[in-house]
Amino acid sequence: MDNSSSKIALIPAYNPTKSMLAVLRQLKEHGYMVVLVNDGSDAAYLHLFRAAGMADVQLTHSCNRGKGTALKTGLRWIMEHCAAPYTVVTADADGQHLTEDIEKVTAAAQKSPDALVIGSRRLGKGTPFRSRSGNFFTRTILHALTPVQVYDTQSGLRAFSDKLVPVLTQIDGERYEYEMRVLIDLTEQHISIKEISIQTVYLGENGVSHFKTISDAKLVYREIFSSAKKKK
Repeated sequence: MDNSSSKIALIPAYNPTKSMLAVLRQLKEHGYMVVLVNDGSDAAYLHLFRAAGMADVQLTHSCNRGKGTALKTGLRWIMEHCAAPYTVVTADADGQHLTEDIEKVTAAAQKSPDALVIGSRRLGKGTPFRSRSGNFFTRTILHALTPVQVYDTQSGLRAFSDKLVPVLTQIDGERYEYEMRVLIDLTEQHISIKEISIQTVYLGENGVSHFKTISDAKLVYREIFSSAKKKK
């Protein structure tokens, strides 16, 4: 696969801000086919999806089912309707992934079609404490208990070729734990995971994030401890 392969942006969205429209517009300007998944957003946000006509495809869950399920809904649609070769990049709808970084991660995946490429943020003093500390503890526990060696375990900016799409649709997880499960399962399958440095962008105190600090963190850590237990 080379840079002639088509580029598909998969965007899961739940109760998004108007920043989503700018994200979609910029992706279209950079030549992406855009697959937008409305993960059961509340009625007050539906006007944003109606205004998102620049997306090539809109898929809708009747109720909120979680980021992992939204990603797999989009991946299954892509697998069934898009002809290879192509590269998929998953990005957040809130504008925290810069288009130049999305392009950089996509290009890296095009050059390494057998690998998962992650846009890795270097989480320093400018990062909200909740995000910085959460990523640190998750990374530390993950490295101690599993073979996974990834710095930014919680980055949603990930790119991969059509070769990995069937694998990713079969990985368990409905919410944020899905992204952790992907790291664990791909490592166990000896599929390469590469990290590309990207800029760290936070809007306010990361207030647009739908990650629930306690309940979602429990799901993430459950996946780590479950994987470690299986190894014993």
